[in-house]
Amino acid sequence: MQKLATPILVTLIMLIAILGITNPAFRQPYKFLDNVEGKVEHNYFIFSVYKQYNGHTISKDGKYNMYKRYIGIALRFYEISGVREERK
Repeated sequence: MQKLATPILVTLIMLIAILGITNPAFRQPYKFLDNVEGKVEHNYFIFSVYKQYNGHTISKDGKYNMYKRYIGIALRFYEISGVREERK
């Protein structure tokens, strides 16, 4: 068991370090999807959550602005669930 635990622990530590180094917010905290307006909502060591402000849509009832959110991990962006904010 001891012979197997050490390589697994080293592999996990190296994987976390690689993901932390390739976190998009670690390298460029204000650049987002080729200069589209947006900002970092949460910056964790392994990944970051971004909220896009430019190009929002309006909900069907007209009461909310719908914003897209993305997760940045390993220098790539993936769309996740959006956010609704009440219109002013």
